[in-house]
Amino acid sequence: MDAVALFHRTQEVGLRIEPMGEKLLVRGPKRAEAVVKLLAEHKAEVLAALSPSFVDASWWRERFTTKAVQWTIGDRNWKAAKRLAWGDLENEWHYHHGKRWPRWQCAGCEKVIGGLAGINLPDGNRVHFEPIDCLIRFGKRWRGAACEALVAFGLEPPGLDGEQL
Repeated sequence: MDAVALFHRTQEVGLRIEPMGEKLLVRGPKRAEAVVKLLAEHKAEVLAALSPSFVDASWWRERFTTKAVQWTIGDRNWKAAKRLAWGDLENEWHYHHGKRWPRWQCAGCEKVIGGLAGINLPDGNRVHFEPIDCLIRFGKRWRGAACEALVAFGLEPPGLDGEQL
């Protein structure tokens, strides 16, 4: 199993993992026990993915190319495949390196959620249900941070070379 796919499964079931030397610290709900067993089975791959090399620029460039090639399957052209691959990379970067706000704080406006309705996001952050501006602001913020990090790794976002999106 691909370590990144396993990271996504851990996120879906509400687990948080972090390396502790040669061990994995896993936190989350008891109902996610099956995924915890998968983590144990693939511990070496997971630890390797969480190592500093995972933030290596060459890893991200290779990942982008791989994702773009995967997205060309079917009738998709190269430009469309690159845009989809870029979105995948932004999501991956955010999942592994994106900022997490405390559960009581809106990740959009950064105010207390309190007794107001909130939306629990897949990355563990929360935003106010209303106004929708909080969700939009947070989306722009985390995608901007991910884009900035990927550009720092030497990648160029698709759509900036004059092509129509």
